[in-house]
Amino acid sequence: MSHTKRRPGSPYDIPARDIIGRPGTQRFVSETFPAPAVLGTDMIGVPEGAEVRLELSLESVQDGIWVSGTVTAEAVGECGRCLDEVRLTVAAPIQGLFELPGVEREDEEEEPEDVYEFDGETLELEEVVRDAVAEQLPFTPLCEPDCPGLCDQCGARLADDPDHTHEKIDPRWSALQTLDVDEPAQKKES
Repeated sequence: MSHTKRRPGSPYDIPARDIIGRPGTQRFVSETFPAPAVLGTDMIGVPEGAEVRLELSLESVQDGIWVSGTVTAEAVGECGRCLDEVRLTVAAPIQGLFELPGVEREDEEEEPEDVYEFDGETLELEEVVRDAVAEQLPFTPLCEPDCPGLCDQCGARLADDPDHTHEKIDPRWSALQTLDVDEPAQKKES
């Protein structure tokens, strides 16, 4: 494994000039860095400054560099039902071809899904990492798969009080609550 030196700028930029034009040459990259910006969604994501780990294989191919590996980090968010904190370890697979400029494809009309631009010097992995992490995060994170959530009337956490209920009154009868039940009895006595 080799650790690459970074140029100032994004930690997602990996120099790859040393293996260009040498098909079959492979290099391994193992990097840990603080996340420069939130990776994920408003509900859950890897917070800025949290540790992000990249374990990658860079392989020189005819058209550029084939990148495969894993990005690992811890995502933090809130439960979509009870709003408690949720922490998930994300281990997202990464793969794609970083294509050299000027490479002609057989079918120019269809843009392949895992093909990215490559300037011949540096692999810019930010988009790839963001997409990989986002795909691994749940749309609605939950603290527990069967989280009961919050009471829709008072906001009480239902996991703390499983027998929590409110008396439900039919809205058609709600006007009767304002009547004093003892009033008719007092009129009879007078």
